[in-house]
Amino acid sequence: MIAISTAFKEALIAISIGEKKAFEQLSSNCQHSENILPAIDTMLDKLGCDINGNDAYSLVIGPGSFTGLRIGIALIKGFLAGGGEKKLIAITTNELMAYTYIKKFKPKQNFCCVVDALSNLYYVCEFSCNGEKLGQERLIGLSDLEKINMIKVGLEEEKSPCENFVEPSAEDLFELSNKMFKENRLINAEKLAPLYLRKSQAEASLEAKLNK
Repeated sequence: MIAISTAFKEALIAISIGEKKAFEQLSSNCQHSENILPAIDTMLDKLGCDINGNDAYSLVIGPGSFTGLRIGIALIKGFLAGGGEKKLIAITTNELMAYTYIKKFKPKQNFCCVVDALSNLYYVCEFSCNGEKLGQERLIGLSDLEKINMIKVGLEEEKSPCENFVEPSAEDLFELSNKMFKENRLINAEKLAPLYLRKSQAEASLEAKLNK
């Protein structure tokens, strides 16, 4: 399996082929579009593995950085274009955050994962204390966020208005991907798409100009 996240400022890469595993976290100073593929090549070389030996891909589809999500989607579709029977797993940003939170804090209560969408908007999703999703990811404003009567979990890199914070690792990404793989939570390649819950700033600006 090759698992990738480009939803955060720092890209996560996990590779597991046979009994060999490697994990990498790329600095937020890196250009993901330029560095992820070379990083994967380097990891495969160190493991002594060929990408053709990989049988599954996992990707964090968002919500998150519009540019980052597009990079991840393009990368995985490029890999899939190589042919062969490849299994595919799609993970949301909130699902990965929830996995990391449960692993780190072992909560006894339900909680809500929060991603800052800027301009006092937030991507949220509620989970039970054992990680079951209690709804779908959605976009809400600050006033609605404050009304959610649950422990709120944010990202370390954002420091949104939350009680607890997590920083998902490449190991977390692999563990959740592997769990979903074993549960047969797979998707068809045709359905692979970024999870956008709002328009990009460029799209919003263009729409505003056209509506004037």
